[in-house]
Amino acid sequence: MPEATKSIWEQNATPRHRIQWCPGCGDFAVLNALKAALTTLELTPSEVLLVGGIGCSGQIRNYLNGNSFYGTHGGALAYALGAKMANPELTVLALAGDGDTLAIGVENFVHICRRDPDITLVIMDNGVYGLTKGQDSPSAGLGKPVTASTEEHPPFLDPVKLALVCGATFIAQSFSGDPKHATQMYVEAVRHKGFALVNDFSPCVTYNKFNTYDWFREHCEMVPEGHDPAREDGAWDLIRDFERRGRLPLGVIYRHPRERVPHKRLPMSQAELEQVDLEPMLQGLR
Repeated sequence: MPEATKSIWEQNATPRHRIQWCPGCGDFAVLNALKAALTTLELTPSEVLLVGGIGCSGQIRNYLNGNSFYGTHGGALAYALGAKMANPELTVLALAGDGDTLAIGVENFVHICRRDPDITLVIMDNGVYGLTKGQDSPSAGLGKPVTASTEEHPPFLDPVKLALVCGATFIAQSFSGDPKHATQMYVEAVRHKGFALVNDFSPCVTYNKFNTYDWFREHCEMVPEGHDPAREDGAWDLIRDFERRGRLPLGVIYRHPRERVPHKRLPMSQAELEQVDLEPMLQGLR
């Protein structure tokens, strides 16, 4: 991949924002895979909106050139939907963590799956709240034997199963220890016409000492070539087969685009724009 082409996603980003992730964090590989995917898709920064969630993962938008938005905890998908409704031509990516998406933001996740807007969500899934010192997130407990749960430590929540139940039309998994494969998953997700989820296993090297890179390498397995992702029954069969064998599927688990009526830009009256002074905003971009 030409370095000059890739560098367009780094201009005005990395020099201004010191990367604050811990050395070895899986989010570094997600960042590199995302740059490679956007370059493969031949998208320029002006064509893309990056919506960050709250947490370590949400910082990723600072390290990529282009338009970005940082909202409240759990709100990444809601803001992404609003942006897509206002400007359907934008390529909108929500970049969030498992705690952000599956705890306070789970209601947005459920209804985005149902509504199926043309948005891509990448979850950087590490099972902990890394920004607030490693408390369990809803996806904590991956691979651990089920014991008596408490209100503070309820059972593991699987984003893939939840997305499938709620009607998502594209569901894939990747592992930041294999950025080349992750790049492929991001490309396929963005090209999908509808809501696309990529759940990326992105190890937290500071607080999650169980789900390490070595653990994921031992337990992850590629989706078999013969798998038909267009069948919902086939997706469930795949998930259950991997579950029985104590393995995690990497690849496209489900892909079945819906019949769609093209979205139109939200109506905006001329009167709303008459008093808007764009000069201060434009001045900051010159």
